[in-house]
Amino acid sequence: MEWVRAPAGLKLGSEDVHLWRASLDCDAPVLARLETTLSPDELARANRFVFPTDRSHFVAARGILRELLGAYLRLPPAELKFRYGDHGKPALDANASDADLQFNLSHSGGAAIFAFSLGRRLGVDVEQIRPQRAGEDIARRYFAPREVTELQALPAHLRTQGFFLCWTRKEAYVKAHGAGLSLPLDSFTVSLTPGRAAELEAKDGNEWSMRSYEPAPGVVVAMVVEGRKWQSSCWSWNL
Repeated sequence: MEWVRAPAGLKLGSEDVHLWRASLDCDAPVLARLETTLSPDELARANRFVFPTDRSHFVAARGILRELLGAYLRLPPAELKFRYGDHGKPALDANASDADLQFNLSHSGGAAIFAFSLGRRLGVDVEQIRPQRAGEDIARRYFAPREVTELQALPAHLRTQGFFLCWTRKEAYVKAHGAGLSLPLDSFTVSLTPGRAAELEAKDGNEWSMRSYEPAPGVVVAMVVEGRKWQSSCWSWNL
């Protein structure tokens, strides 16, 4: 997919899913602007981070989310209010007219992904490909047995990519459910062979569709969306 600058006047149709990429390494004036839109509880969370980079990435992620939601809803970003599910998944605490707008976000290091739809539950996960975090011991601990077998069958030069394809797809499915750790990662199976279409095998697998994306070299993204008939557009958030 080509990642381009979004057109003016954002609009979501019932069969649209919009995926945004952004860098969280913002200049100080941009970060300060984004911080002014955050709620008191978001600022409190930001101030609990020990390292300045972690704090600035959190502020940027929440501020960009607010800017994007504000653009869709035609509302000032600072006026948006959130509620949180039992496992921490955020949603809009909005009027009934806004209730259909679904969203999810993920960030890894300085890379962030935001996903939006109308009336479709969705989950997204982004990871920077880091070979030191792709060990087979981690796979055996968290992956389903069939996934471990598929990973071990890959040529050595594809295993790291396969590991992160698997990891992001599993995380995106869990996030789409909003179930957190109550949904064990080995209770469902995803495909992970690079170059092949993403596949999901789960009790409710026919209710979802899964895709993977590469927003930048060395970064992998997976998205799980409710339903089958939808099309994605990939946008870049620009400062």
